[in-house]
Amino acid sequence: PFWHSCSCRPDALVRPPLRLPADAGALCCRRPRRCGAMVVYRSEVNLAEAPSVVRQVSDFADALETQGNDTLLEAIEDSNLAPAAEESKARTCGLRILRRSVEAEQHFSRILQKMIRRALTSSEEAPQLASLMGRLRIFEDHTFPFILGNGESASFVECRALQFRRLRAAAGISEADFVSSLCDHPFQGQSGQGGKSGALFLKSHDDRYILKTIEEHEFACLKDILPNYLLYLEENKSSLLSRFYGAFALSIGRVTLRVVAMRNCLKGKQAHIYDLKGTTEDRWVDPSMHAVLKDNNFIPYTMRFDNSTAKRLVAIIRDDADFLESCGLMDYSLLVGVSSSMSADIEQASDSHAGWLHSSQEPYVPCTFQLGIIDYLQRWTPKKVAAHWLKKFTIGCVNEIDTEPPAVYCARFYKYFTTKILPKG
Repeated sequence: PFWHSCSCRPDALVRPPLRLPADAGALCCRRPRRCGAMVVYRSEVNLAEAPSVVRQVSDFADALETQGNDTLLEAIEDSNLAPAAEESKARTCGLRILRRSVEAEQHFSRILQKMIRRALTSSEEAPQLASLMGRLRIFEDHTFPFILGNGESASFVECRALQFRRLRAAAGISEADFVSSLCDHPFQGQSGQGGKSGALFLKSHDDRYILKTIEEHEFACLKDILPNYLLYLEENKSSLLSRFYGAFALSIGRVTLRVVAMRNCLKGKQAHIYDLKGTTEDRWVDPSMHAVLKDNNFIPYTMRFDNSTAKRLVAIIRDDADFLESCGLMDYSLLVGVSSSMSADIEQASDSHAGWLHSSQEPYVPCTFQLGIIDYLQRWTPKKVAAHWLKKFTIGCVNEIDTEPPAVYCARFYKYFTTKILPKG
């Protein structure tokens, strides 16, 4: 592989991939995605450093392609993760995963770990490379294109790299620790689908982080709110908003898998987990299912704390809900983990709070609560508006519906927790 000037733009340097697809056509700076080429511009590189920087990019791309072709192709195709017409299609946030098996998911997880390590460590080991890669895409999206063994183009993108690095720094997370947690050991347990979206969840070996696939509209929403989200969390370190520490996109042909790295809100073993919105529409879960319980299951209970803690938590929830309203978001919930004992993992969690679970049958049962606001990447879209009016005059006559405008949702969310988080006494 070599770098050469583009015919349509003299200041553009184009590097062809190791394996050029037969239908790629002429290499051009305007079509890097189609042919899998990499493009840099002379005007964006210090001319005195250009040869070494370009050589770093070339060496990095060679290593990515050489190491990634066979292994990634084996993970995607041989491990039964590729689409097959004869199978029933199960969509997982952009990636169709079929004939699912534990071995296939574990293999895919290992490949994902290798790509994340490569993306996160490249900018630390080569600052010049990080600066250059930041200019390949706007808003500091670091793109690593490569070609699969079958000639199909693919890419791995670390989205909004510098903003997420600031988020990790604000949380006191070093880059080395973050990479080690995600990539040094296999993910805990088996990945599986969860929630209505069928998202794929992978938990880090130390129980600190979760990798989760999300839908395209949620991915776009996260990138849109990220600047305000970053500033808010830098100023409000006690916020209960679930923390996003990274966003990645793996594209293979026309299929894209979007993954976010999040802080795990619930550490250690929980006696009960509740997902609370302050609504009653479809908010009951059979306890015998051993699943996450919801609002109607929580009706008899309140969370009790000492006076100062109760006031502080209610104030934090109000601030967080106001922030989400200002971003035009709704349909979020408070995830509540209830454990009867304070384990070492729970004690170290920054979002754990000692208190009492109160009900008329069992007053003031000592326990520890872990709290986190989740699933807030939902905008008030025309689809939501249509769902709102459809529900309002049907099930809305007897239930509090989920689908409300951000301002209404925010006020109801805050009001609900003023009745559920109370001082002891």
